[in-house]
Amino acid sequence: MSRIRIHLIVLMITLALMSFTGTSLYAQTGAGEYSLGNELLRQGKNEEAFEIFERMLRENPHSYAIYDRAATALINLKRYDEAIRLTRERLDRVGDDSNTLIKLGEIYDISGQRDDALDTWDQVLRQNTRNAQVYRRVAETMNQRRLFREAITVYEQAREQFGDANLFAFEIANNHLAVADFEPAVSEYLDIISRESRRTSLIQRQLLNYDERRLYDTAILLTEERLARLTPGSETDVAFRDFLIWLTMERGLYRRALAAARTLERHTSNEHHAMFRIGRELRSRNEFELAEQAFRYYLELDAHPLQARSYEELSRSYLDWAGYLTDRNLDFDGAADSLYRKAFDTVELLTDRFPRYDRLMHTLAIQSELALDHLKEPDKAAAYHQKMERAARNESDQALLHYVEGRLLLFEGSFAMARVAFTRSNRISESSENADKSRYYLGLGDFYNGDFTYARLQLRSLERQNHSWYANNALQLRFMIQEGHEEDGENLEIKRLAHARYLYDTGRYAEAADLLAPVLDEPAANPLHGESILLLTRTLRRIHPEVAFRVVDRHTRRPSVRQNAGERLLWERARLAEVVYIMQQRDTQDNRSADGVVPAGLLAHPLSAEERFYGGNENPDLMLLGADAVTRYYEELLLNYPDGYYSDIARNRIRDLERTQREI
Repeated sequence: MSRIRIHLIVLMITLALMSFTGTSLYAQTGAGEYSLGNELLRQGKNEEAFEIFERMLRENPHSYAIYDRAATALINLKRYDEAIRLTRERLDRVGDDSNTLIKLGEIYDISGQRDDALDTWDQVLRQNTRNAQVYRRVAETMNQRRLFREAITVYEQAREQFGDANLFAFEIANNHLAVADFEPAVSEYLDIISRESRRTSLIQRQLLNYDERRLYDTAILLTEERLARLTPGSETDVAFRDFLIWLTMERGLYRRALAAARTLERHTSNEHHAMFRIGRELRSRNEFELAEQAFRYYLELDAHPLQARSYEELSRSYLDWAGYLTDRNLDFDGAADSLYRKAFDTVELLTDRFPRYDRLMHTLAIQSELALDHLKEPDKAAAYHQKMERAARNESDQALLHYVEGRLLLFEGSFAMARVAFTRSNRISESSENADKSRYYLGLGDFYNGDFTYARLQLRSLERQNHSWYANNALQLRFMIQEGHEEDGENLEIKRLAHARYLYDTGRYAEAADLLAPVLDEPAANPLHGESILLLTRTLRRIHPEVAFRVVDRHTRRPSVRQNAGERLLWERARLAEVVYIMQQRDTQDNRSADGVVPAGLLAHPLSAEERFYGGNENPDLMLLGADAVTRYYEELLLNYPDGYYSDIARNRIRDLERTQREI
């Protein structure tokens, strides 16, 4: 190859590289300017942004992206005439580009020229009669301008043009919904469900955006009308009945929802499980009586695959129901205790009828805990622990077995042996809910036993498990120990509190109350005074709610307490006031439980000097409480703790009391 030819090849390669590099540098520079302009738009610096995009548009006159940004900057500056002129100049360059014409219509509408906007959009559609995407873009632009009815017209024109009655169904339905045309909206949604039942969840999410009773009533009516024309058990029938169940649940028509689920269950195979699903949903909405009916549906069938699981879910419903009554001061005549008993009996039926149930160890553990925590019957718990010993198969089962063994030993006061059992359970469980429970009861056992240093160490490790329900309990217990325990001395008050807590947890309420009664005469400044009063209040409530209220009410009237009454104490007083009010309304003759008797010292407890100074009532008979008095107790809580933990609940209770009074 000649020297000249070689030089020519090198020159050509160099020129090519220079050309490529220049293009790349230009692209990088342009991209940087475009990003800068967008950032200025985002910051509201529209003038500076427009200057950048205008300069870029001169260099790239056919770029729609740059034109769109420049026009947007002018719109933000309200320089509508310039934006229109810029758009028409682009149309002169590129012809009747659909995107540019749609943008022109948008500018007209923003500037208040609605007729010109509609004419421009009509022009786009006439020029693109066979392009479905143009119909979509025009309608979406109308939606952005809140021209929902006009957008519906465009979608319907597309349907007619393409001969497809299902085209843009979801979009048409959503637009009808936006202008409160509920009947055509629901009709479109039902058409979608009949074709594609998998889109039902998408429709439900859309309806949830509208808290409108009339919408749900319309949807229920139209769905029922369609169901009347369908073959029971068909694919569309099942889809509509599922939708009807959801609608009636959202509307709060729980009995109708349950009836719809029962009908669906009758017309479908066992795999659908409508009653089971609605039972869990009803329980989550505190509709416990209906949830009970839902789960009992399976108990009355022969050999249904969900029968065993329904026993477990029914037991859980009774547990939640009891907690609901207790939390809302509705636990009268031993209602909560009765529900705990039902929960226990239901699990007992489960374990008797299904000895090979795949969750047997779990249910036996629940049964044991129910026997200890609510029935206070350790013999029953021990019997189920023996069943667990026979059923245990693996390490996980062994961890549960040791845990229940620890609970039994703790209940009977064998604290050292309980520690061994909980340690074994914790070692096997490692990181699980059972491990968290074992660690918590390890700390609680040490607390009962007066080993406060060890208790604090166990509880500190659990507090780091911030996802655990037991972590909060551990935090409260460790704080209590920290307040009352002195490393270099003996604190008798924390020992008294620990023993009283043990008596309370094991159902010996009268003994616990007798042990705590002296706290009423002790200085309120003691670090554990508040915790002791709270425990005394809860203990007395189990024995005699009226006496519990009288004690806590008189105690909070002491000036030394009144000046610094804690939120939890004021909350307990307000709750007890409401309990007593409701009991008096029900004209209950004997409010004492069979769990024990009130210590004589509390029934005849004399007023202290500071109570007499404050103006306390020496009469031991409780005066009748009215709704106004109960409301004042909640209001006093809000006055002292307007943003406290119980503030929202207290406001709700006040509203409920006022509503009840109006109804009376």
